[in-house]
Amino acid sequence: MAQAIPLPPDHAQRRRILEELDTTMLVEAAAGTGKTTSMVGRMVALLREGKCDIDTLAAVTFTRKAAAELRARFQVELERAAREAQGEAKQRLARAQERAERCLIGTIHSFCARLLRERPIEAGVGLVFHEMEKDEDLRLRDEAWSRYVARLFADDADSLTELRELGLEIGQLRDSFVMFGTYPDVNTWPAPDVDMGNLDGGRRSLEQYVAHMEELIPTFPVERGTDELMSAYERVERLARDRDLGRTPELLEVLALFKSSQRANQGAWPGGQEQGRREVARWRGFAETTAQPLVRRWQARRYATVMRILAEAAAVYDRLRAESGRLNYQDLLIYAARLLCDQPPIRRYFSRRFTHLLVDEFQDTDPIQARVMMFLTATDPDEQDWQRCVPRPGSL
Repeated sequence: MAQAIPLPPDHAQRRRILEELDTTMLVEAAAGTGKTTSMVGRMVALLREGKCDIDTLAAVTFTRKAAAELRARFQVELERAAREAQGEAKQRLARAQERAERCLIGTIHSFCARLLRERPIEAGVGLVFHEMEKDEDLRLRDEAWSRYVARLFADDADSLTELRELGLEIGQLRDSFVMFGTYPDVNTWPAPDVDMGNLDGGRRSLEQYVAHMEELIPTFPVERGTDELMSAYERVERLARDRDLGRTPELLEVLALFKSSQRANQGAWPGGQEQGRREVARWRGFAETTAQPLVRRWQARRYATVMRILAEAAAVYDRLRAESGRLNYQDLLIYAARLLCDQPPIRRYFSRRFTHLLVDEFQDTDPIQARVMMFLTATDPDEQDWQRCVPRPGSL
């Protein structure tokens, strides 16, 4: 169980506790075991022992509700500690209590916004920017997508034809675009050229298999128990009859029905268990050696076109945010990380500005959030690889 840090009267023990205050710590424990209590106790201990000032102490967590609870618990503990302390410690805590609102306690996004507002020019965000809530951000993505699609149709863009040749419509990509906008920190989306392989051979094999299905289907019983394969035969035969297998998108639509696992009640087959085993083996063999490899190649081939279109639409989304001075949650993180990474003097400034950073629920951080924290607390202000940054003793 995690425990708050006490300060016993014994000199040796007290010195050990103070040394721990100068150590970067990570606490891992189950829910309800006192991690946040320990964190609040550490914040108060740092102030009581003069390790930092209320203005240079920062604590971040990952929801506004959690941040509000953390602030409330910190203020209660700070008041209690100030009442019970004596001497110089009591004076330090009293000063901290008078200026408690100056302690930065909030979400990681609000923390990054604070960094950007202190140095907006260097961060490249302008003097005034607007932080978008999630709903507003989604509306702006919708607007960007609508503008992009309208331009495609107005220009009769080749992308529309390319999508149709791949069996896709532009409207099918809207949800993918909304998700794509969530990952602006990913710089590259590799999409190599894909060779479809022996597509004609796959087409001929499918036609032969469908002909075999057409012969069997009239013999299928109505009552099949747990059998899934007979129903799968019927679905494939019906779709193949309605599609032009000479067109690649329609051919692949049929092949996509072949899932390797189809349960067969072998005793329900007209020819008994022997026929049931034979048909299961044929289905699995065709699915694994012909259908699924072609479907995977087809998906990879479509992927390259889809990703190019999503990137083009994302450029419209980026321009709309820039023109209106709006930043979404990811923007706050990215600009803050870039500011701390690229400008050592700014990193030195913020390292003095926030000497002690405490992070609640650290396991919820993503790499870009961790990047901000590691840059801010790094011993070397010139190190640009956040994974090589070493925190200053006691700073994190």
